[in-house]
Amino acid sequence: MSKKENFCKGSSSAVVFGEIMCEKLKVSAVEAVCNKTGVDIAGQMMCSFPAFNGNRLNLEKHVLASLAEKEDFNIFMTYIQNPRAQVEAFIKEQVKEYMFMTQKVKAQNILKKNVEEISRVISQALFEATEKVKKEEGDIQMWVEEFSSKLKPKLTLDTVSCQNFSDINNFEFLKEEIEKGLKSITTEMSKLSLEKVNNCRQKPDQILIDQLCNCCWERCPFCAAVCTNTLKDHSPEKHSVPFHRPSGVEGWHVRGTVDLVIDFCTTLVASDRAFYADAGSEEAFPFKQYPTAGEKYASWSITADASMLAYWKWFICHFQNELEVYYDLKFQGSGEIPQHWKNFSKKDKK
Repeated sequence: MSKKENFCKGSSSAVVFGEIMCEKLKVSAVEAVCNKTGVDIAGQMMCSFPAFNGNRLNLEKHVLASLAEKEDFNIFMTYIQNPRAQVEAFIKEQVKEYMFMTQKVKAQNILKKNVEEISRVISQALFEATEKVKKEEGDIQMWVEEFSSKLKPKLTLDTVSCQNFSDINNFEFLKEEIEKGLKSITTEMSKLSLEKVNNCRQKPDQILIDQLCNCCWERCPFCAAVCTNTLKDHSPEKHSVPFHRPSGVEGWHVRGTVDLVIDFCTTLVASDRAFYADAGSEEAFPFKQYPTAGEKYASWSITADASMLAYWKWFICHFQNELEVYYDLKFQGSGEIPQHWKNFSKKDKK
């Protein structure tokens, strides 16, 4: 307790107490406006932003489109090796673009609306708490409790000690003192920037990451395609993905050679070929019996079919040299890139 609070007596108590309340209100109000704006912007993007308003596969489609647009091999490899990190980076990038470029006016209007709403909540709570205490002839402790409860759940006020303010009995005067300070609080809130919102506790990008990334991130042991199950732990249901990739994307190659594997997993599991479960393994397992190679293989359901995304054919053709350097292997021999793959562009989705 400060000297100022300890020694204020008489009618000046209401003035000092009003100042203390306004300081606490300012902190709570700014935090409430920022957090509500963060939640609202995230909600708006979940409803109207194409990448975020569909299923998991839809999000991946937009991430892949973004990667193709950038044509940055290092970012691609981050996505292949650590897909969650790249998806989170994509979400942050999209939120930043939405808030500060494409939908800046809309974001600012959300912020403005929340400033007005929080100001209204404070004014209403101030009026109702004062009226009730006057009617019931309560004390300062009752006023603080009433005021705090009326602010919830929009605002949470830090604990206020009434110990040295028991002499306050003119609550209309106290209300007027706080109303004076409320004008400067509203002015302060009106100056809030979207940058401030983006650094608050309820950051819009973090809200979206928590909602969109709370799912399974297991990667196919053959091609690194990410399981599309929306549940983090979906056991006993096996991991699966609608579209696999050429295994060379993950660095699979023919043992004893430097030849990268060009085939898609869905083709391999239908073939009579075999594979080694890891680099040091001496036992070869038939692709048709891949679940027998251990848990990391058995936990996946890979259907033998002819589904091959043209996107990954384009990726291998476009980044052939970079992939060969990255893995110190070659697309040659049995892993030679088919000539017709070179006709695909990054815009081909099928």
